[in-house]
Amino acid sequence: MGIELKREPTADEIEQICTAAEEAAKRHLLFKIPLKRISDLDVMVEAVGDKPLNVNVEVAIELASGGQDLDALVEEATELAFSAAEAKFKELDLCVDTPA
Repeated sequence: MGIELKREPTADEIEQICTAAEEAAKRHLLFKIPLKRISDLDVMVEAVGDKPLNVNVEVAIELASGGQDLDALVEEATELAFSAAEAKFKELDLCVDTPA
């Protein structure tokens, strides 16, 4: 993610960003696949550094029945997680204003 920050985010703000990203990814996956078909779901969002703050998202999912290619779905969930993190950065007024 490449967002220029006005200032170093607080620990609470970093937690809010990571939580928003994680929830967005999980919400998308659970919308696409019923919970009863999922045997394992892991979404990990990590924020490293301060300014710049690097946000990493890892999504892993396994189905109870297997057999389905989940790469595209995992990619969608990852992109939505990054979008949610970016929206939270903006909501918290952490982004440097860029001219339109």
